[in-house]
Amino acid sequence: MKDVWMKMAEFLGRLNGENVGRESYVCPPEYEKALEAWKEKEQEWEDILEILPIEQREKVEEIKECQEDFASAQELRAYMQGYVDFAQVLYHMGILKENEWLKWAEKLELP
Repeated sequence: MKDVWMKMAEFLGRLNGENVGRESYVCPPEYEKALEAWKEKEQEWEDILEILPIEQREKVEEIKECQEDFASAQELRAYMQGYVDFAQVLYHMGILKENEWLKWAEKLELP
C-alpha cells in the first residue's frame, strides 16, 4: 500500500512543479502578501549579512537554506495531502469505490 502512495507522491510532485503559468494555477492572496513582505525585507536581510563575520554569515545562510527546504517540503506535503483528501471526498460521495487495487488505509466515520 505504501508503494501506491509513493508513486502518487512522485506523480503529484512532478505536477506541482510544472507550468505555473497555467490558468488553473492557484496563487492565494496570502502567498502574494508573504511574497511582498519578503521583497520589502530582502535588502535588509542582505545588509545584515554584510555586517556579520564570515563564519556567522555562512551559519545564518545555512540556517535560512534549511528553513527554506523545510518550508518547501511542507508545501509539497500539503499539496499531496489535498489530493488524498479529495480522493477521500470522492469516496465518501460514492464516486470512488474500493476494489482490488484501491483500498483505503483508514475509514472515516462521518456523522
